Amino acid sequence: MEIRVKDYMERQPGAPQVAETDQFYLWIALRLAKLWDEAPWLHGLDDDVRRDVVLAVTGYYQDVVADGGLWRSFSRMHMERHGSPVPHYGRREDYVDYELNQDDVRYVMWWTIAGERGGDVLDPHDAELNALSLAFYKLLDEEYEQAPVPRQFCIASEVDLDNPEDAQRIYDYAYWLYWRSFLLRPSSQAVMERAMPEAHAIIERAGESDARPLLQELNERLMYSEPAGPIPMRIAQWLRLIVDDELDD
Repeated sequence: MEIRVKDYMERQPGAPQVAETDQFYLWIALRLAKLWDEAPWLHGLDDDVRRDVVLAVTGYYQDVVADGGLWRSFSRMHMERHGSPVPHYGRREDYVDYELNQDDVRYVMWWTIAGERGGDVLDPHDAELNALSLAFYKLLDEEYEQAPVPRQFCIASEVDLDNPEDAQRIYDYAYWLYWRSFLLRPSSQAVMERAMPEAHAIIERAGESDARPLLQELNERLMYSEPAGPIPMRIAQWLRLIVDDELDD
């Protein structure tokens, strides 16, 4: 499987700006891809799906190292509502909140695969998924203490949702969160898939070049109106949860 620089950068909240830590985390993604290529597990998946899984796990890793808030907020809310930090797996005795855990890695992998495959969902307790997630976890754990903090994942701690001066940074973060982040992207892709007939109609009506601002408006309308995430919420609710530690019902 090939992981291009472009593939990696598309998932970064600071893109197109290159961060000092990008070289390290691209290296992590390439190591995960190589490990999977050489391992005997889950080779029935398309390379596009496998690439998305590797990039999602890398994004999770960056968020946890940075304590960016996305994984912390989701895990805490799931614990409060359902009694476990992640779906499907309960809570192991050695589970450490908001740190690197195998069950987190396994869930991110399963959630990404489920989003890519639609109705053809992999069993979250699949033996090959468990074996591969353990191998991924061990690789990530080897570098965890020395991993540099990817500051581009810390936007949530640096903005005030009620400050007009932060409006552009909040919009950029919201757009990344909904369409590109490891946690919301698997479900937002389904939102986009449902909207494809409307997108094609816009292109037919306006022409490819003139359709770009109209397609951007469509993206924004979907982002603000359609829930996304493992616990489906609108983007405003995710922002309040992550930035202000509040669930805006």
